[in-house]
Amino acid sequence: MKDSTRGLFQLHGWKNVGQFLHAYYYLAHLDQYVKVLLPGLRALDKFVPESRKEAVRSVFAFIPDRYHAKVIPLDAAKKIVTMDQDVNVSPETSKKVIPFEIANQITIRNPDSIVVMDCACRSEKKSPCDPINVCMVVGEPYATFALEHARSLHPRRLTQQEAVELLETCHKKGHVHNAYFKDILGDQFYAICNCCKCCCAGIEVERVVRSIAFQKPIKELAPSGYLASVDESKCRACGVCVAKCPFEAVSIEEEVAVIDPDGCMGCGVCPDLCPEDAIELGEDPARGIPLDLRALRDEARPSG
Repeated sequence: MKDSTRGLFQLHGWKNVGQFLHAYYYLAHLDQYVKVLLPGLRALDKFVPESRKEAVRSVFAFIPDRYHAKVIPLDAAKKIVTMDQDVNVSPETSKKVIPFEIANQITIRNPDSIVVMDCACRSEKKSPCDPINVCMVVGEPYATFALEHARSLHPRRLTQQEAVELLETCHKKGHVHNAYFKDILGDQFYAICNCCKCCCAGIEVERVVRSIAFQKPIKELAPSGYLASVDESKCRACGVCVAKCPFEAVSIEEEVAVIDPDGCMGCGVCPDLCPEDAIELGEDPARGIPLDLRALRDEARPSG
């Protein structure tokens, strides 16, 4: 047994060998996993009438309960891939940052171990967005396991500087950075996906589960903790922000860009791509604690 496989097994042990096998298949065959998952979710959304969706709420909620992400602006993503020591955020703080019932642990072992592989979501598409080799697995045992087992997705190691450069390349294209968490991977963070609204399964799942907009809407993505705002005196209604917003949260009304606060996830795409510098990102406590690992790590250090 390879060391990376042994490390993955140790997350579960013999008492949860089924979880280990699930995790093994997920990381080793993520492209096949997505090809099964998405059609099933789309079928549920298409064929279950609106009047019946509340009755099958638990079915729709099954995926977000176990697999979800935190939207992170570019600077936060850079901080993750340039960490110089292990990170272990307290459970109390993690729960505030990742507001899901399970899979909300923020732990990274060997953060300088980074592997990038083909995006399984884009691999499913006939004409995917470029580049395709953009999904980063961060820390151990996940990174080495993906390198050794996920051969169909062309994994390769990245230096921390190469990871930063890839994040910047994706950001310039208007792609959003999502930090992913999953139950079968130790209930914790394991990857940064650079997602486009055309191909990303996470964004699509968010759209589908939001269709159950009852008293407690289901969520797949947690907002970053930031909210975009428009300086109307600078805005020229050029529409770049409308076209690039991954969450379709921007519109043009009366010759000015308008941000929908319910739709905005605080990803930072529109402020950075606005040619007039008319949009800025500000912290919004109502939208959760930002995933700033350096700040969270320093906060956990004992004083003195």
